Amino acid sequence: MIRKIALLFLLPALAITHHSCETDFDVTADYKEIAIVYGLLSQNDTTHYLRITKAFLGDGNALLYALNPDSSSYGTLIDVKLLEMSDTIVLREITFDTVTIHDKEAGDANYLDNKGDFYAPDQLMYKANAVLDPTRNYKLVVRNRSTGYEIGSLTNLIQDFSITKPTAPANNLPKIDFKREPVSNQKIEWNSAVNGRLYQPVLQFYFKETSLPNTSDTILRFFEWIFPAVNSKSLDGGEKMFIEFSSEEFYRLCVEEVPYQDASVENSVHIRIADHFILKFVVAGDEFSTYLDVNSPTTGLLLEKPSYTNITNGLGVLSSRFTKKRIVRVGDNIKKDLMNTTDLHFFAN
Repeated sequence: MIRKIALLFLLPALAITHHSCETDFDVTADYKEIAIVYGLLSQNDTTHYLRITKAFLGDGNALLYALNPDSSSYGTLIDVKLLEMSDTIVLREITFDTVTIHDKEAGDANYLDNKGDFYAPDQLMYKANAVLDPTRNYKLVVRNRSTGYEIGSLTNLIQDFSITKPTAPANNLPKIDFKREPVSNQKIEWNSAVNGRLYQPVLQFYFKETSLPNTSDTILRFFEWIFPAVNSKSLDGGEKMFIEFSSEEFYRLCVEEVPYQDASVENSVHIRIADHFILKFVVAGDEFSTYLDVNSPTTGLLLEKPSYTNITNGLGVLSSRFTKKRIVRVGDNIKKDLMNTTDLHFFAN
């Protein structure tokens, strides 16, 4: 059976090899303009960036073309506008200007002085300053003034939503509190947002720290506990959602993340005090969620994955994201169990 399966994979390869010996192919074709757009809009931001490039093809090494900005950059040849829509009515027109970012990482490729696969560290982006309305839709229109080529896309924004657990008592902050028990499972609960599809909860644990010899100097440190992402069933909002976590896992992370790797620095720690949590949700819109799903690593036998774009007459994705944060108190049970966790130097305040 193994030999038969291997032969099935081998036959197409042999056929291609045999055919290529008889005929020379020109893999390049007549140039067709194709714009590639990547952008995420959020009402959290007042400055918005879009990456807009063009596909390129030519004879020779494609990596050499990629290192030349003229191969993929439109520069100032395009008009980039974002239209704020109410149904079919344009309420506002937001114009994007070119801006150069100077800290783009080159990547891991060791090619031509380690510049990576694409030109770096400077790269042209498109930027606009605007406050966005989460109740409106936004239409992107990009036009090449030289060729008349035009692309577009449409996305909505993710609206605010409520966190239902941990709950907030009257006139006070919500609290997370649990005892250190191996079988103790806790929950974070929320109601889904309108237009929100993928939810990534994150719990940041903040603690104060003093060290010898200057015990009067206090610093604030934190680490992040990133939970698995969860999909909503619809985009209508109001869906009851939750994630579960083990209380023991929190203390295990404290043992891993709180101490310094440098033993001499850790030995100088005098006191640590649990201060607060920040519960954060990073939410992705429907198009962005689909794009992430399509481009996630393949785990089965299907090696060829479908492509996804919501750019009309082009490629890429325009979607939305939203970040929601809530400050949460640390409960007394957590403080007590941290004190009893060996070598972490936690004390109750």
